[in-house]
Amino acid sequence: MNGLFLALVLGCGDKKSPRTLADPTELATQAWERRVPFALKAGFSVSIDAPRLGIEGSTRGGLVVHRPGKFRLEIYSPLGSPLVYAASDGKQVGVYVVTEQLWLGSDDAEGLLRTMTGGSAGIEDLVSLMIGRMPFSDAEILDRKVADGLATYTFGGPEDTKANVALDVKTLTNHRIEAYDPDEALVLEADYEDYQKVGRSLLPEEVVINAESIQFKLELEFDSWDELGVIPDAFDVPAPKGSRQVSLDELVEKAGIAREHGLQPQGLDALLAVEAPKPPEPEPEPEPEPELDPEGEPSVEDGVDDPELPSEDSLP
Repeated sequence: MNGLFLALVLGCGDKKSPRTLADPTELATQAWERRVPFALKAGFSVSIDAPRLGIEGSTRGGLVVHRPGKFRLEIYSPLGSPLVYAASDGKQVGVYVVTEQLWLGSDDAEGLLRTMTGGSAGIEDLVSLMIGRMPFSDAEILDRKVADGLATYTFGGPEDTKANVALDVKTLTNHRIEAYDPDEALVLEADYEDYQKVGRSLLPEEVVINAESIQFKLELEFDSWDELGVIPDAFDVPAPKGSRQVSLDELVEKAGIAREHGLQPQGLDALLAVEAPKPPEPEPEPEPEPELDPEGEPSVEDGVDDPELPSEDSLP
């Protein structure tokens, strides 16, 4: 009886209230502070479609991240040999396509990502996208709405960029992310299908990242996540000797020109050859009309003799 009475008393006490959206800033802060390990290793199946880089197909790969802005992504052939490496130490970024002996790189990873996304996302946001953590931690919350268990936030970024994040209210995990440039064109989107429990953290099972402006789509299906106690020194991809070297900054600039002028270059060389169309030659200005005197005849100032005045030949 005493046990039953104690249970009833405890049951009548204050219950933990469900999470509310009374303070959207607080909810966003909780999402940014959601427990996600700082160093992670993952194995995944990957499908990549990047025709402008000459890369497409499905295979397996591995990912290592060290928050906030370091990552290494490797893609293998069906036999396990390396096909593509991509890595950033938070400052530089490099990509090496083994089969093409092609190296692409930039000394400004942050600036490159900002250019690709119209200023709305940087390198830390990209790492957050990969691991299902809410990005845009330094952005201002402009608006929010709630529907079907999702809280959708609109964030203001630099240079009048915006981003929408659909957040699961119960788990504080990403559901969909959209980034827009200053012209309100969609430049980056990410969709999350489900999450898996890893220790005390929730990490994504499937992520689809799409940057339509540069024709790049990446589908990742994770089958393993592990927290790392020792962080490897593996966050750079130097250009191998003898490889063809291409600037990622130039490549993104050319992609922007192609998009602006409605061009559809196929393949890397075609993209690098893109040039902005020359402006049309200005039309020549028309010859000025001769001035007329009040009687409608050309004036003497135009070099025409006045018929009412004697000519020099008729003077004595």
